[in-house]
Amino acid sequence: MEDGKWKMGKPIRRIVLDSLARTPLDVKVVSDEFAALTTIVVSKHAPKNRVAKLAKRVNVLVAPIQKVGRASSRAGSPGASPHQISLDWILKKLGAENITSLLVEGGGEVNASFLLGGFAQRVAFFYAPKILGGRDSRKGVAGDGAKSLSEVIQLRDVEWRRLGEDLLLTARVG
Repeated sequence: MEDGKWKMGKPIRRIVLDSLARTPLDVKVVSDEFAALTTIVVSKHAPKNRVAKLAKRVNVLVAPIQKVGRASSRAGSPGASPHQISLDWILKKLGAENITSLLVEGGGEVNASFLLGGFAQRVAFFYAPKILGGRDSRKGVAGDGAKSLSEVIQLRDVEWRRLGEDLLLTARVG
């Protein structure tokens, strides 16, 4: 990406999932020259004053929350946040705008929601020669996770690439 565009020259839409509208007003995604291409998706639980402040800088959508216990997805499991945005809803909304491909860069909960909900088709993981961890450390994939080998998310067409000292794993999900 260069200057807010992919190398193909298409402008990039930035979609931020922020159920409680906690995105700081001074971060680039809401204050740079591409802010008009940014949409922040909040839930009905987001404080109205925060939503109003964000809406002065970027597009804001208020999404329904994920239904707990949804049969078609493990993302709506009992361990899910009560403020979790409905991925079904946002993906249908984006699809109606002819957005058919997403690059999801998220924290552990967002990554788990896309993976466990069956919405991810490909994954990419970077591995660096560093050890980071601890009981309370951030996880690349959080959520309820797989409780047994029969529940694991299988990867296929796995490829490894060396990038300097780091390794990049890319694979198809399922």
